[in-house]
Amino acid sequence: MSDTTSTEAGTEVTPEAGEQKQEATLTQADVDRIVKERIARVEAKYSDYNDLKAKADGAKTLEDRVGTLEGELTTTRAEAARNRVAAKFGISTERGPKNEPSDAELFLTGTDEAAMTVIAERITARAADTKKNGNVARNEGDTKSTGNANDDELEVASRLFSGSA
Repeated sequence: MSDTTSTEAGTEVTPEAGEQKQEATLTQADVDRIVKERIARVEAKYSDYNDLKAKADGAKTLEDRVGTLEGELTTTRAEAARNRVAAKFGISTERGPKNEPSDAELFLTGTDEAAMTVIAERITARAADTKKNGNVARNEGDTKSTGNANDDELEVASRLFSGSA
């Protein structure tokens, strides 16, 4: 046990000396002063917090900006490659009358120049075949029966209109 005992009134009684000590009581002004001192110490300790926060926000802004610029660079490089391939193979880059996408935008959809070159070669090869062979519409104008499910109906209609039974 301790040699000192406390009482409710804030006094200490020491059994040996038999005297009572009065504890200091704090006024509101003293409490306010102590709190302000502690706040000042904490603010001094973390005085660069606002600067660091501003720098961190600035860094985020710069990262966002760099990301945006990288995206624009990728898009610009793809458009330049598309235009090079279109010029090489004679594919139109003019937009349509109602602002429709150009042939290059529609057909040259590869992710790199090599892929777009393969697509352009295929398109020009088909165009060359069409020019060489002309337009072909197979079985166009053929009136012979093609073995459709409607053959019975065609036969009945033919009999009705030809007059033979």
